[in-house]
Amino acid sequence: MTPTERVDTPAAAMEEIAWQFLSSEFAGCTYADLSLDRRLDVFLRHNGYRTLLDNGSAYQDLLDHVMDNISVAVRNGALPARTRRR
Repeated sequence: MTPTERVDTPAAAMEEIAWQFLSSEFAGCTYADLSLDRRLDVFLRHNGYRTLLDNGSAYQDLLDHVMDNISVAVRNGALPARTRRR
């Protein structure tokens, strides 16, 4: 994504959307074969967040919020712990 003009989305709203993603099927095992950014893209399209998807700066900010909260999501059970493949 190319950086563009900032979207006026408060940090609290970005945090909420990040948690919506982390609690969704798009963050779980069903889509595990896709990269994190590809799963986030699909989530944003599916949930009508086109503005965030189209704005590189806002998208990067949201991706940062998602990555900042992955370990917390695993600890609190919102996201399953990754299992080792044999």
